[in-house]
Amino acid sequence: MNLTAIVLKHFSTNAFVKTALHRLLPTSTRFLRGGIMLIFTTLFFIMSGCDKLPRNGKLDGHWQLMERDGVSVKAERTYWSFQLDLMQLKSYTQTPITAVKYSGGVVARFEHRGDSLVLTKGYLMNRDHQQDILIDAAHPADLSGFGITTLPMGYRVALLTDEEMILTSGQHRLVFRKF
Repeated sequence: MNLTAIVLKHFSTNAFVKTALHRLLPTSTRFLRGGIMLIFTTLFFIMSGCDKLPRNGKLDGHWQLMERDGVSVKAERTYWSFQLDLMQLKSYTQTPITAVKYSGGVVARFEHRGDSLVLTKGYLMNRDHQQDILIDAAHPADLSGFGITTLPMGYRVALLTDEEMILTSGQHRLVFRKF
C-alpha cells in the first residue's frame, strides 16, 4: 500500500469524520446560540425601551386651528399638540381668560378612541412654582379662544388624515391642518 492509499483510508474513516464534526459542531453551536441571544436581546430592548412611541395614530403631532365655527382663525396662530395622553394648547394671540396667576401655557389630558376625542382635564402650567393648576370650579379658565367651551369636552372626529382634522361638538366645528 502506498502512502496516498494509507492517508485516504485514514481520513475516510468514521472516526476522523466524527472527530472533524465534533470539532466544528461546538463552534457553530456557540455561534448559533450567540446569534439567537443577540436577536432576543435586541428585540427585548426594542419592545421594552420604546414605550413612548406614538399611540394615537394620525392624531399625534402638531395641529394648527384653521377654522372655528366656519370663521377663519388662521391668523390667531393657535395650535393643539398631541402626544401619548397629553395635549398642549399654544397660541401667539390667544390666552385663557382667568383670574388665576400662572406662568406657562395650557395642557389637557385626553382620550382618543375611534371617532371620539374627549378632553378630560385641563391645567394651567405654573412653571414659576413648579406645579400645574387644575382648571375646575375653584380655578376657572375660559378656553373658548382655543375652541374649548367646557371641560370635560367631547368631540366627534369627523375627519382625520395625515394633513387635516375636523372635530365637531354640538353646533361647534373645528378645522385643523397638520403643522
